[in-house]
Amino acid sequence: MTVDAVCDTRKEAQVPQRQCQVDSDSVSLEQTMVAMQKSQIAFQAALKVRNRLVAAYADIMNMQV
Repeated sequence: MTVDAVCDTRKEAQVPQRQCQVDSDSVSLEQTMVAMQKSQIAFQAALKVRNRLVAAYADIMNMQV
């Protein structure tokens, strides 16, 4: 998953969130929560991948040649 895909997921989650905030009947609370959870999971996955890459880079940099 790319950073752009994570950003797109977040943007897609904001639409039902805003509609729910203005009491629009076109979106339910359940749909809003599912969209927000998808966004959060995508962000957490990207964050874990980044942390693993940083740890691997640090391990490589600490190796003695």
